[in-house]
Amino acid sequence: MLTTTVARATAMATSSHRTRRRLSMGATIALLLGTGVASLTSVAISSSGSRVTHGGTRTAEERDAGAFSWLHPGPAPKTWTHVTIASGGATLAYPSDWKPIPGDRGTVTAALRDSRGLYRGYLNVTPRQGAEQLAGWATFRAVRNTQEGDRRTRVVAAAENLRLDRARGSCVVDDYLSRVGSHPYREVACIFTGSRYTNVFVGATLVRDWPTLGRVVERAASAFTER
Repeated sequence: MLTTTVARATAMATSSHRTRRRLSMGATIALLLGTGVASLTSVAISSSGSRVTHGGTRTAEERDAGAFSWLHPGPAPKTWTHVTIASGGATLAYPSDWKPIPGDRGTVTAALRDSRGLYRGYLNVTPRQGAEQLAGWATFRAVRNTQEGDRRTRVVAAAENLRLDRARGSCVVDDYLSRVGSHPYREVACIFTGSRYTNVFVGATLVRDWPTLGRVVERAASAFTER
């Protein structure tokens, strides 16, 4: 459900165990690209600017579903590339001008770089490898990713039990400064569970590119196939 991938080639891995744990959060990106994974908090800020807590009597969908109204399951453009992860549990689609980059075993990552080599955006899918689940997704990421050194994280929105075709998911949108280079990114991170598998989708772009590339991230999330 930006890892992944823009982010996310540093000396952040202190042990193979910790590396595996970070994969579940899309932190493959941190290892590959050196920008870190965004932290989240248990308080979300909706697109209207109101504060939304993970409590109360309303469902997560009712509280913040509007921020994810773009999540409409559907096929990716015909020109996009489709790659299925080794487990067969999920398929990621990405534009032809985004290039695959090597990652940890079992993951798939594609990224778009500028002329200097800076990652403008990335997409990643990583199988669940830890305790992450739909319920409490934002809090889980907050605890895990804060430990990885993300800075100035601002949660834009978070919602649970969203629908993606035959799968259910929980998603967060957040802004942060990468650990390496202090580059500002906006990220969409979702955990999706289907009938047989659970996977984490992560997509991110530089904040300055979000008005255009953010649509690519949203389209990739909507076209994401979970089994």
